[in-house]
Formats: sequence, structure tokens, C-alpha cells
Amino acid sequence: MTPDQHKLDNSERAVWSILVYLIAGLVIWGGIGYGFDVWLGHSHYGIITGLVLGLGSSLYLAWLRFGRT
Repeated sequence: MTPDQHKLDNSERAVWSILVYLIAGLVIWGGIGYGFDVWLGHSHYGIITGLVLGLGSSLYLAWLRFGRT
């Protein structure tokens, strides 16, 4: 494997890792928000808050892992 192929392989792994971070954050925090909606009887405020929190925390984790030099 040439060094260029190895770089491409690492960047491809990074993209998949970031995608998994984003999906997992939305699913986990959205699920927590949904649970609060059901528990408190509110209509969709918890899930919206959970999705926003999940997206923000996922982007932050991706930046911590891949964005800093």
C-alpha cells in the first residue's frame, strides 16, 4: 500500500467516524428528549431540545478528535 492510499484510507475512516458521532448523538440525545416528553407530558419540546443538544455535542466531540492540530 502506498503512502497516498494510506492517507486516503485514514481520511475515509475519519469521515465515517464523524458520521457515526453525528448519528449517535442525535439518536441518544433525541431519545432522552423523547423520554422527557413522555414522562412530563409535553409536546415535542424535549425531543427538539435533545436533538439540538445531540447535534451540538456530536460536533464538539468530532472537533475535539479531528479538528485540533
